[in-house]
Amino acid sequence: MINQNIGSSHLEVSRIALGCMGMSGTWSPDEVGPENIKKAITAFEAALENGITFYDHADFYGGGSCELVFKECLKAVPGVREQIKITTKVGVRPGYYNLTQPWIEKSIYGSLDRLGISYVDLYQLHRPDPLTHPSETAAAIKKLVADGVVRYIGVSNYYPEQVRALEAHLDGLPIISNQISISLLRLEPIYEGLDGGDGVLDQCMALGMSPLAYSPLGASQLSKTTPVADDNPRKKTIEAVRAELAVMGEKYDATAGQVALAWLLAHPSGIIPLVGSNNPDHIAEAAKSVEISLDREDWYKLWTIAWGRAVP
Repeated sequence: MINQNIGSSHLEVSRIALGCMGMSGTWSPDEVGPENIKKAITAFEAALENGITFYDHADFYGGGSCELVFKECLKAVPGVREQIKITTKVGVRPGYYNLTQPWIEKSIYGSLDRLGISYVDLYQLHRPDPLTHPSETAAAIKKLVADGVVRYIGVSNYYPEQVRALEAHLDGLPIISNQISISLLRLEPIYEGLDGGDGVLDQCMALGMSPLAYSPLGASQLSKTTPVADDNPRKKTIEAVRAELAVMGEKYDATAGQVALAWLLAHPSGIIPLVGSNNPDHIAEAAKSVEISLDREDWYKLWTIAWGRAVP
């Protein structure tokens, strides 16, 4: 496994992370049983065996159950806590967002209790809250860093101006990550000004932030082999990208999913794909994508096929 630092921080993590949104297998903590825990531990051990040292959570995932089962994962591998980096997120509630100071301060201690740890390496604001001034949010996260329960802070689903609005109130505390949806089926972060491009990756490089990519395989569309539904409005694009991924898979002796992850890994912003799976085979497959180095021409070929036009 290849490692990198997250943004400008000293947090060194694997270039592939495990996304833990489905780790408990349920969205109700009351439904967590021995089988859920056993499956989670098996996935965690597979991730460790493949060199994955970065684990992504949120207080909202599984209604809190994903953090709960991860506590059992940590218990199953004594001493592993100091060998890995854990991130969790705050702000998404059922039907609304909340980044007020009272909620942030309450949420972090709930997450720490469920995870069974004393601090998180990275605490991310899950989505911008339009009803909370960034100065209030900034005050809350600065306090958590000062108190030692959060080592570094990041954001998720933030556009550049939202990052700048928050940054203005952080008194120099760096934002080291922005967790976004990006894949060959979601290209907007790559190139500002083209078909709604938002410039998120450019800002990450300018400010020393690491992009963390959720849905790096387009909600599994890029790794599936089942036919695309006829009513899918992106059917032609998905089929075209899949076809080229298959061709390149032959060239690089890799699966389509590995090539799609390698495409993200090649970007100079240092994208870290978050692979969400409880399947040990899928985790091992994703981890091996770091071994693939795409030719420049192949990277652009995939981009233009996904974009549906030649480069300008």
